[in-house]
Amino acid sequence: MRVETLLLLARSRTPADRSRVRLSVGALGLSGALLLGAFRVARLGFGQGDLDKSVYSNYIAEAGLRSGLVAILVILATLTGGLAVQALRLGTAARERRMTALRLAGASNKQVRRLSVTDAGMAGLAGGLLAGPLYLLLSLLLGLLPRIAQVLPGANPVDLVVWPAVVVVTTATGALIGELLHEDNPQPRSEQPDGTPRRSGVAIGAVLIVVALLTAPFIGYVATTALVVGLAFAMLHLNRLWFRTAGRLLAQSGNPVNLLTSAWLTADARSAARMSTLLGCCGFLIGLLIHGLVAIAVSPGLEEQMDFFVTGYAMAIVGLLMVVGVAMGALIVGVADQLVDQRRQLASLTALGVDARFLRRMITRQIATVGTPALAGGAAVGMLLGLERVVGVPLATFDRITVLATFAVIVGSCLFGLAGGVLAGFLLRNQLRDALDPENLRAA
Repeated sequence: MRVETLLLLARSRTPADRSRVRLSVGALGLSGALLLGAFRVARLGFGQGDLDKSVYSNYIAEAGLRSGLVAILVILATLTGGLAVQALRLGTAARERRMTALRLAGASNKQVRRLSVTDAGMAGLAGGLLAGPLYLLLSLLLGLLPRIAQVLPGANPVDLVVWPAVVVVTTATGALIGELLHEDNPQPRSEQPDGTPRRSGVAIGAVLIVVALLTAPFIGYVATTALVVGLAFAMLHLNRLWFRTAGRLLAQSGNPVNLLTSAWLTADARSAARMSTLLGCCGFLIGLLIHGLVAIAVSPGLEEQMDFFVTGYAMAIVGLLMVVGVAMGALIVGVADQLVDQRRQLASLTALGVDARFLRRMITRQIATVGTPALAGGAAVGMLLGLERVVGVPLATFDRITVLATFAVIVGSCLFGLAGGVLAGFLLRNQLRDALDPENLRAA
């Protein structure tokens, strides 16, 4: 298959495809912008001594903090890039029908695979090209803040040399995602595994968490990264158990909204578990940072450094909330994709008296079931573990202030998750009416 043919067939042709591409391009573009920022800070060096604090923020000027800032930017880039995986999985049923049509037209499995890789690689290329303007915009916006909050140095001509390397990285990442997500012989949804949790996955995650906690005083950032990876590994498998259990409990309810929500959780447990894991990891990191703020607020002798710590933690929390917002957006787009793919089934419910308000309640409950427990649970674990080893200010795990702060964080996380569900119902109100249109029952 020629390159021109691959590019022609990989073009987005439906609204669902365009939404999927836009979301993946945005995720990879933001990830690339954060990588550009990490390269910019890294070029200042890690062992060249302190820089002029009248020119740079304290987080950049102090040599011991630059490596931590680079690590944070890389972690945020990884979390943001992970959203591209979920974005490229949207519209799976429609893409499978399209790929089946190509196979019936004579395309081989190798050619279809190359088409999938090209589709994802083009999204990565567009994201990489978008990374440069996003990085410039981000650095300009941060430049308007007080100097201590300017955690990204101003862009310079060297960034133009680094930008093509980031474009190559995002393109290769997109192509790799397309390669990993492609299946030569996709199974029907009814025959796919139901996402049964594996004990080995939970055990590996638990081992990583324990090792990270024991080695945190000695290997610093490496242990922190291992802790997040272990938590994600354990949550990915435990979330599958949670959604299967929640699906069974909701199925026993006499409420029709709960019945339809349980059917969705049972049928799409793996996708919900992946997004819930990402939200849980973000909630965990937010809980750690809020715990650090509480520790500093109740510790005497840190008044002179209060602005330094509060600014750093607040900026990190804002970055993580941006990731959470994009993740909730991916959930909403995924639900919109379901409405398009299942419009005939939903239209048949009009005969039973189902209206748009009913479906709106169902969507709100779907989003809340995925987002609320993940955010609240992750934040609670982060608050209880705490940042005392990093900050150097011990705070008892079950101190009264910690318990009250943990309760407040849990309530805030629940409200955030519920707000995401309500927002999804509001944004998809037109799609809901279209899905219930009896015209969808006509034979294609």
